[in-house]
Amino acid sequence: MNRLNIVLFLCALWLPSSFVYGQSTAKGEHIEVALVAEYQQLTPGQTNWLGVLLTPETHWHTYWQNPGDSGEAPSVTWLASTELEFGDIQWPIPQQIPVAHLVNYGYEGQVLLMVPVDLAKGAELAQQVDIQVALSWLVCKEDCIPGWADLSITLPVANERQKSATASLFTQTREQLPNKDSISAKFEVTDNYLTVAYQPPFQAQWSLLPLRSDVAQHNQKQQFVSEGGVNNQVIALSDYFIAGAQQLDFLLTDGTVGYYLSASLNDGQVAASHSVIILMLMAFIGGLILNIMPCVLPVLSFKALAIGHNEMTISQKLGYGLGVLVCFNLFASVIIVLKSSGEAIGWGFHMQEPAVIAFLAFLFVFIALILMDIAPAGARLAGFGQALVSGNSFSSQFFTGVLAVVVASPCTAPFMAAALGVALVSPAATTYLIFTALALGFALPLSLLFISSRFAKWLPKPGPWMNTFKQLLVFPMLATVAWLVWVYLGQTSAMAQLGLLMSLVGFALAIWLSRQFSGIYVYLALCLAIVLMAWSLLSSGTATSPMADKSDLAFSPQKLAQLRDSEQVVLVNMTADWCITCKVNEHVAFNTQLVQAAFEQEQVHYLVGDWTNKNDTILSYLTQYQRSGVPLYVVYAGNHYEQVLPQILTPETVVEAINLAKKELHND
Repeated sequence: MNRLNIVLFLCALWLPSSFVYGQSTAKGEHIEVALVAEYQQLTPGQTNWLGVLLTPETHWHTYWQNPGDSGEAPSVTWLASTELEFGDIQWPIPQQIPVAHLVNYGYEGQVLLMVPVDLAKGAELAQQVDIQVALSWLVCKEDCIPGWADLSITLPVANERQKSATASLFTQTREQLPNKDSISAKFEVTDNYLTVAYQPPFQAQWSLLPLRSDVAQHNQKQQFVSEGGVNNQVIALSDYFIAGAQQLDFLLTDGTVGYYLSASLNDGQVAASHSVIILMLMAFIGGLILNIMPCVLPVLSFKALAIGHNEMTISQKLGYGLGVLVCFNLFASVIIVLKSSGEAIGWGFHMQEPAVIAFLAFLFVFIALILMDIAPAGARLAGFGQALVSGNSFSSQFFTGVLAVVVASPCTAPFMAAALGVALVSPAATTYLIFTALALGFALPLSLLFISSRFAKWLPKPGPWMNTFKQLLVFPMLATVAWLVWVYLGQTSAMAQLGLLMSLVGFALAIWLSRQFSGIYVYLALCLAIVLMAWSLLSSGTATSPMADKSDLAFSPQKLAQLRDSEQVVLVNMTADWCITCKVNEHVAFNTQLVQAAFEQEQVHYLVGDWTNKNDTILSYLTQYQRSGVPLYVVYAGNHYEQVLPQILTPETVVEAINLAKKELHND
């Protein structure tokens, strides 16, 4: 019983009109109930039928055995003066009843819940039998009212049968029951969906209503594909679904007729393959969007403008895409190895290491020096650096792809989150497939410029302006360095940040000196640059982390549970300093007057989870929503409603979500 029904139970204890003893009929709030029999007698050796008749007022409804997103099914407990065997309730085919954003299963209007009754073998037969039923129900319209009644009926025992005045109700109800023939099926659980394969009795618009309440999101539309007379029905899984079941039972109905369907777990992976294809498509689109991230776009822009009109070999044209594929799959391999060793990881997990942040800062400084033509031209290190961002050789193309992946790794684009969330918890084959799709999407735009002269014609003609544009690209690189140094401060300390800044200045000076000298002095200057970078990376591992945020806004599972239990609206923001999308959303949406005013409303709370450093608690929260990284935004209305917001936010999106949550809280 959910929290709503517990509250209603307590509230209704003082409702005398809903609690009745010792008669065959009773009247509660907006409903009448009765205990009825098909025949006026109980007949030994034959199945007798009793029923509980529920008659709600117009526009009010009662519930099926699985009430759907909310509600409570009627409950009956039998007692008799003679030993009787009471069977299960025979549930008529229910209606799907939408209420706000929810969908419930129940009955609008009168419904008879029939129960078969047999006299137990060897029981001593009296001339008459007193039968009692303890009945509870929930009747709803916009609000819900529980009720209770103890009903009783006395029937004589006789071999002759005579129909009662309510016998026609039993006849009508039998026509509303599901078909006696049951259907066998197979089911597979794939990520957020349940796929059930079955052979329908005839072609119709079928719905699968689970008998368990924790299986499906009842308000989500079901889809099915018919192949060779077999329906593959896809159902959105409930957030409370407990995996491991070997059998699931459903009612298959088109709204008029119904069949009970028993589905057993399928060991095959047919449905999983369909799910993987969808996730690969999402990863591919996310890869396309990654190209316009602030860290990546300057590198790719300069590379695109430097293509030139010289003929390129096939290997040169494919070098960039191969570099992207290799780097993303190396990423996947590292993830698989870490998973197998028991590490808890997520996308961007490497950005939680101060040494990685420091390395990226040095890398972006080096790229900026190359763009400013400060890197030396005569040393091998300089040649390697130039190969990263200029030239049309295979190595240039390949390392440009590797570099682009490295600088894009802190980012999570729309459509990527769900795909990568599955990839990080899936078998190795699925992980590689999803990362390969991400790589293909990321590599496609620039690869088309290399491969197709038609796309290359879209680029402006070379000229002196390109040198100016190249120098302009230096500033996004330096801005990225400033951001990385700020992230580094959040992970370490002010002294460690000062050490990194001084090392970066010394590194740039050493690179500049290498261009001013010749011979052995070039290599000495470059060795000094390498030593400064190595010292900074090694010292990052021993830097002291700052104290955790202890403010009232800091997320904790306990704080979230406390607020939800006290019927509050809560917006949870999972963020990190190294997440560009997170920072954009905070500036564009959360820090606006419109959203801040919404947070100041009564019963509205804002919790922030900072994943800048490793935090298993936050990773566990992300995993609940099949996410591998940040950002993640979730709005709650007590314990009855939650909504995951999109990754790209506007103030209006946030405010609308908060207002909807308040409305749902009021409705509940």
